[in-house]
Amino acid sequence: MSKHAYLLIAHNKFEQLSLLISLLDDYRNDIFILIDKKSKLTDEIKSSLFKSAKNSYIQIYHDKDISWGDYSQIKAEMELFKAANEHGTYSYYHLLSGQDLPIQNQNYIHTFFDKHPNKIFLTIVPFETFKKNKIMSRVKYHYKFIKYYSHSNPHKLERIFFKLLEHINFIYQNLNGTAARRLKSLPKIGYSSNWISLNEDAVNYILSKHYEIYDIFKDSFLCDELFVPTILFNNQKYKNMIFYNTPSHDKPEELQGNLRYINWWDGSPYTWTDNDLNTIQRARELGHLFSRKFNLESSPKLKEKITFICKGQKTI
Repeated sequence: MSKHAYLLIAHNKFEQLSLLISLLDDYRNDIFILIDKKSKLTDEIKSSLFKSAKNSYIQIYHDKDISWGDYSQIKAEMELFKAANEHGTYSYYHLLSGQDLPIQNQNYIHTFFDKHPNKIFLTIVPFETFKKNKIMSRVKYHYKFIKYYSHSNPHKLERIFFKLLEHINFIYQNLNGTAARRLKSLPKIGYSSNWISLNEDAVNYILSKHYEIYDIFKDSFLCDELFVPTILFNNQKYKNMIFYNTPSHDKPEELQGNLRYINWWDGSPYTWTDNDLNTIQRARELGHLFSRKFNLESSPKLKEKITFICKGQKTI
């Protein structure tokens, strides 16, 4: 019997997180959840989350402070990979956000991955998007003030001030040659969605590179999208494992290689509503297994239909 590890990163919407856990709950799955330390996780909420899993082993961590954009995002993902890896052996590790949901039932998902045991699932980004998003600027500078101007800082004037300081920091690094030397020392940088499904071999390899990951990305910006593809794509063995290596141009009719249907063409990303039931069905028909993002408090019909799908039914 193949077992899967689901790795969830969340910070709010705990009722929806409970539903996600219940939809993943299966004797073939173990569930590891990292909840941002800044989030208010009461004993009552924690108990409710544990009760959502009847058949899966579940573990919840609430000791990591995660700031948007900085190395803490990479650290959180690495901690989850490590926790699951030390707990057991898994055919696949699936990294999901707390605002994701499966759009296929667990029998379908396990059957699919059983057919593709030596593949890794990431969404490949085209070179034009790589350039447009200035990916090399995320790693060639040493970022010093991200946590002060990140989304988690509610004070707008502080964010503006520290962002100005960061730009001065960049100018200084350009003038003294630090940025140029840094750029020259870097390996080839990869870029993909950070929400991924990896087999045991790939996870073991990433964990073995934790010192290298730290050295490359410790002062970087938004590099949770870069560290996994950088490590894997610089090894031909893992590059050859990519299930679907056609770049995604963020179009509705495309298959996204991580098998997560994410709508970047209408938002950043767009939040599905009750009006999107047919779109979710098309996503399933394209071959996607998961999707994001959802706010089920305002989408009761969507909640009902996805629950119906994941409890064993085949169609909406």
